[in-house]
Amino acid sequence: MRTIKVKELSTKEFRKYGVYQNLLDEESMREGAVFPANFFADLITLDFGGTTLPTVSVCHVKKQERNIISFLEAHQYTCEGLLPIDKDVIIFVGLPEKTLSTNNLEAFLIPKGTFVKLNPLIVHGTQYLMEEGEGHILCLLPGRTFRNDCISLVVEGDDRAEIII
Repeated sequence: MRTIKVKELSTKEFRKYGVYQNLLDEESMREGAVFPANFFADLITLDFGGTTLPTVSVCHVKKQERNIISFLEAHQYTCEGLLPIDKDVIIFVGLPEKTLSTNNLEAFLIPKGTFVKLNPLIVHGTQYLMEEGEGHILCLLPGRTFRNDCISLVVEGDDRAEIII
């Protein structure tokens, strides 16, 4: 089984997968916003396509004994937005290949309050908690994406990967 070391989130390292914005960092939001205070509009644009409306979903995650990647997914046409609400999380991402696999995955630490936009076709999956307990991640997707724009794979045996801190 392959192991993947968690990286600190940085613009340079994450650029090929999408963008992110710490929504609790007013100074940073001020730099990219239309208005200089109180309402930081249009920080990140997500393309949800024209067929369905955007939806808000929540991923409920629990601390795992081991962070084993056994499920992969990607969306052909739409972005995905993730916002850890109450705990820091680890996400994994990878560039698309001919078939889904754990071969080129990277893992990043996403601090709570940091919004992450994943571009179309970026391989990803379950989020993992950095600390004990349970956490919640806001997920923005077009309605029914899990049914109408999802490529997925259950990964078994030695094809799985483990995220290490």
